[in-house]
Amino acid sequence: MLDGKYTSSLNTPMGAINGVITLMSNGNQVQGIVEIMGMKNQFQGMKTNENTANFKGNFNTPMGNIDYTANVMVNGNMLELMANTNKGNFKIQGKRM
Repeated sequence: MLDGKYTSSLNTPMGAINGVITLMSNGNQVQGIVEIMGMKNQFQGMKTNENTANFKGNFNTPMGNIDYTANVMVNGNMLELMANTNKGNFKIQGKRM
């Protein structure tokens, strides 16, 4: 099941960036919020099955605007997300709160 709130960690060359990802599904649609670096950004997408989804969003950061598409998979209480952005590709791991 995708729905839930997850602590998350993104490893970067400058160190780990921690945040929270909230996923909410309704039928085949998924939406949520990414909270990272003191900012909240909403996203929308589609479930591909009970444990996976694809979504896209936009993140405004001090370094500029980051558009992204993401694939997320939840296995038990663990979240694994691969984000493709205009600044590169990032793997984010999380755990259900």
